[in-house]
Amino acid sequence: MRHEFLTPAHGVLNVLHLVATHALLVTWFWLGASFLPLAAYIPLSLLACIIHQRAMSEWIHEGAHFNLVPSRKWNDRITNALAGIWFALPVRVYRETHFAHHRKDSFFVPDDPDTAFLELHSRRAFWRAVFSDLSGLTILRQFRRFEVNETKASERRVLTVAAVANIAVLVVAFVVGRPSAPILYYVSLVTLYPLLNRLRTYAQHVTIEPSGAACFSGSKASRTIDAGLLDRIFHTSPLLMNHHEHHLNPHLPYRALRHQVVPSEDHNRFSRSRWEILRAIYAGLPR
Repeated sequence: MRHEFLTPAHGVLNVLHLVATHALLVTWFWLGASFLPLAAYIPLSLLACIIHQRAMSEWIHEGAHFNLVPSRKWNDRITNALAGIWFALPVRVYRETHFAHHRKDSFFVPDDPDTAFLELHSRRAFWRAVFSDLSGLTILRQFRRFEVNETKASERRVLTVAAVANIAVLVVAFVVGRPSAPILYYVSLVTLYPLLNRLRTYAQHVTIEPSGAACFSGSKASRTIDAGLLDRIFHTSPLLMNHHEHHLNPHLPYRALRHQVVPSEDHNRFSRSRWEILRAIYAGLPR
C-alpha cells in the first residue's frame, strides 16, 4: 500500500507543494509590506510565518518516515534542503528521536523524547509552559534534545549549510528592502511555533478520562482530529491530522492514511473539534 501512495508522481507533487509553500510566504512578505499598514502587516505576517512553520514541521515529519519521495537517499537530501534547513534540523537527527516516540505505547514519559518535555500536571503549570514557549525558553530545550544526535559529519554539514542559508536570507532581505521578513520569521519560530507544537501534541496524545480528568503521563491516546478547512490551514494539515492511523501504520504516506480513518465516538481516538479537545484537556487539569 505504501508504494501505491508514494509513486514518483507523488514525490514530484510533494516537492512542488513544498516549493509553493515557500513561494507563497515570499509573495506575502513582498506584497504585504508594500500595501498594508504596519499595524496589519506585523500580526498577519506572524500568522503567515506560523502557517509556514507548521507546514515545514509536517514535511520534516513526512521525510523522517521516508515518505517525501520514493528514493530514501533523495528523500533525506530534499527534506533537508527544502524543510530541515529552516529549523536547522537534519532529518536523520529528527528521525532518531521521533522513531523512539513511535516505539512507545504510552506518552509524556521520560523516555519518549517527543512528548516528555511537554508533560504537566496543573493549570498553573500550563500557563508557565505557555510563558516558556512565548519567551523562547522552550525552543532552546527542543534544540538541546537533538544535540546528542548531531555528531556525524553529514549532520554537521547540513547545519553549516543551514547557517549559511539563513545568513544569506538575512542579507538578501536587507538588500531588497524587506529586513522585517526574516526578523518576523525568526521571532515566530522561537515563540509562536513552540506554542503551536505544544497544543498540537496535547490534542494528539493527551487522554481524556471518563471522569473528565486529563491524563498526561502514561497516556495511550493517539487522536485523529478532522476539524475542517481552517483547522487544516492554521493548525494541522492532512499531512499530520490522521494521527491515530499514523501510529497504527507509521510507514504509510499521509495520502494512504485518510483511507484508514474510521470516525469514532471515542474522543481519545477521533474528534471533529480541536477546540473541544483542548478545552476538555484544560478543564481536566487540576487547579
